[in-house]
Amino acid sequence: MIFADFTRERMLPALKLSLLSTALLAPLAALADPSGANGEIPPPPITVASIPNIQVTPNPAMVATDKVVPSEALEAAEHPKLATLSEHIQRTYKVSEYKATSIVREALKSADRHQVEPELILAVIAIESTFRERAVSRVGARGLMQVMPGVHREKLKHIGGSRALFDPAKNIHTGSQILVDYLNDHSGNLRRALLNYNGSLGMRSSFADRVMRVYRDFQKVTTPG
Repeated sequence: MIFADFTRERMLPALKLSLLSTALLAPLAALADPSGANGEIPPPPITVASIPNIQVTPNPAMVATDKVVPSEALEAAEHPKLATLSEHIQRTYKVSEYKATSIVREALKSADRHQVEPELILAVIAIESTFRERAVSRVGARGLMQVMPGVHREKLKHIGGSRALFDPAKNIHTGSQILVDYLNDHSGNLRRALLNYNGSLGMRSSFADRVMRVYRDFQKVTTPG
């Protein structure tokens, strides 16, 4: 009897420890075996996507701070004259915003490329065509800057021929190049270069005076203060 009691006291703690170990290991075994203890496939884990009508608010710290800026705003910031000249042309010559901005943009590009003031290029356009890209004179001059195809054949080869003069970008590029060539020919004398451009050098003509007047107006618009 004494021996039986002694054995029960020694075995009871061991049995309790064994049962406790089994209880602790059962969840781990279930995780290791996806089929579960009963051979059934457990339900899929709950995710945000599986919960209907839930809205996830992004963390402001995780959201990029860069904003998409319209190209016009970027150009205006890079070249302040774009918006100023465009608005002036819209008001003065009754030109649409899109057309005025496109012409000024090309004038700025050509001015930088040929090292001439954009205000001068735009003044020539204003007098020659009043910003009409498909203008044709009675002597055959074409486009915004009224380039004469017969006089400037070599330059037209580089832009695709005379029909390309109705393309504002190509016309402004070609006309600006011609104007700079005449400025070089006349040692920077703007009046004589303009008369040469217009084909009225050596004649009585108000062309140069009219261009110079508009040129000064554009300069006032773009001069701070």
